[in-house]
Amino acid sequence: MEFVGRHIMMDATVKDIGRINAIQPIYDYMEELARQLDMTLVYPPIVARFPFAQSELEQFVKKLSEENVKSRTLEFMEETLKRRATEDSGVSGVSIWLESHCTIHTWPEEKFFSLDAYSCKDFDPMVAFELTIKWFNVEYASFVDVERYIGGPCIIKAYEYKDGELKPCEPSISTK
Repeated sequence: MEFVGRHIMMDATVKDIGRINAIQPIYDYMEELARQLDMTLVYPPIVARFPFAQSELEQFVKKLSEENVKSRTLEFMEETLKRRATEDSGVSGVSIWLESHCTIHTWPEEKFFSLDAYSCKDFDPMVAFELTIKWFNVEYASFVDVERYIGGPCIIKAYEYKDGELKPCEPSISTK
């Protein structure tokens, strides 16, 4: 078996949305993560606020409303558009490393973010975990560490972080 990379994923909720609801803290985090994992930034991180296509969706919803279309789905879409027009509409970031990448997507209205990082260069996943927990003041997290190989199965380690403790758990793997 030949090692070809490490892939980490984290889904987390935070105590305070301050750092997941602004572009600069996400940008700074992505730079710091690259530094701490000894990754080479190809470009500075790209960080932007969602949504990009809000105006098209607004036009669609407005047209349905003008046609007197009534549904719970339409009401939900209208409410979502109102919320997304505020600062609580989420931030996405991508950092391209010479060794691969890191992405983050936030949902401040849910106090939630999702992180994904992969590298063909091995790194200590706990360094990434510790930085992320502290940086974003994480309350709860599901964390997965995957070692990837050519000619052999992946090694998957799953963890749950709650009440300030990280505990190993069994990964849920569907065979569907």
